[in-house]
Amino acid sequence: MSKISEDKQLPEEDVVAETTADLKSTWKDAHRSWGHSLHRLSPYLGGFPPSLAHYFIRRFSDKGDTVLDPFSGGGTTPLEAALQNRNGYGNDAFSYAYVLSKAKCNPLNTPEFEPYLDTKLNEARDVNNEEMRLLDDEDLQVFYSDYTLDQILRLREVLHDDNSRKATYLKGVMCGILHGPSSMYLSLQTKDIYSGTANYVREYAEKHDLERPERDIRPKALRKQGLAHEDDVPPSLSERTKITRGDSRNLHDLFEKESADLIVTSPPYMQTLSYTWNNWIRLWWLNQNRESEREKLDITADTDKYRNFMRECLHSMYGVLAPDSVAVLIVGDVQKNLAGGKRTLNTAAIIAEEARKSTNFDVHGIISDAYDLDSRAYVVFNRLKYDHDEEREEKDAIDRCLILTKGDPDMQSEPDIDWETEQYIEED
Repeated sequence: MSKISEDKQLPEEDVVAETTADLKSTWKDAHRSWGHSLHRLSPYLGGFPPSLAHYFIRRFSDKGDTVLDPFSGGGTTPLEAALQNRNGYGNDAFSYAYVLSKAKCNPLNTPEFEPYLDTKLNEARDVNNEEMRLLDDEDLQVFYSDYTLDQILRLREVLHDDNSRKATYLKGVMCGILHGPSSMYLSLQTKDIYSGTANYVREYAEKHDLERPERDIRPKALRKQGLAHEDDVPPSLSERTKITRGDSRNLHDLFEKESADLIVTSPPYMQTLSYTWNNWIRLWWLNQNRESEREKLDITADTDKYRNFMRECLHSMYGVLAPDSVAVLIVGDVQKNLAGGKRTLNTAAIIAEEARKSTNFDVHGIISDAYDLDSRAYVVFNRLKYDHDEEREEKDAIDRCLILTKGDPDMQSEPDIDWETEQYIEED
């Protein structure tokens, strides 16, 4: 592999990196819905598919190893690791990501979930809703009937200060049914599963003659529970996982030194995605202030600040990664207005340059993961955020998998995966 120059920082538009040919992106052969049903508990914009995590976990770790995701997002990596008889560790500074990862990795089976749900709904019915109406929001009334919103408000109040395993799981289930494009959700039918603006949803409802339905939480929550548990859940899943909430620049405060045998993660995409915006209803449900949440996330349009942030994260990851191990970072190209016009920045190559210049990581290479632009999560998101479809020129923007190594790991073995028949490893 040729190395990026260590003598100077290249202009962002000129940063390049070799594409590695010895790693095969076989996860693209998996069908779109491949993966355990728990992965679909609630959506998370910007995440990678379970098949991608599955491939790298199979490729670079063994049964009993610890796999870490410092930016766990929707919890795909720790859940996938635990399902493959590894220890799955996840961390995120974002409250919704933390709750969702925690819920997926510590699920309740239906005989446990149903009576707990009924208990909490009964408690919610006894809540005095007079003062709670002050917490109401005109934007929310675009999505929900008064009948349904009243139930959501009451249950939200009951679960407000409860961070127990059961309450966290119920919060995660509710995040998965708050709004969406079918009758399985509590809201009126929306175009997408992300939190569109009230104006966007109002216009969409008027255009399609949609009314806010009167729906009860109980049947929708049980339906989501049934879908999430279509596949068998190993009894040891919770024992194999650890989910924390913190700054990924300080992983040494959360995990022991050299305790991770593999890192698979997707760092922030500069300012391409606004995780607090596209989850504003879920943040409201979780009683989290959107502005406070935004301050915790280092997603910035300033490329220099992004470089500094990723440099600190790389140092942190190197410290918790065991010798002779691999770190896989999945990042997407981004569009920036630079001197001379709009440019596509190869974010993976920028991070690779920082890894070479500032850490002891070696850059093994980059796998290009190209697919149709209109399927990219940030394009869908921007349609919702700005209430219209924009004219776009970013035809060459793709996702990439940056492969970093610490020491001398085995890079030769290739897992033999038939994605039509691949199943999770049975527990001993």
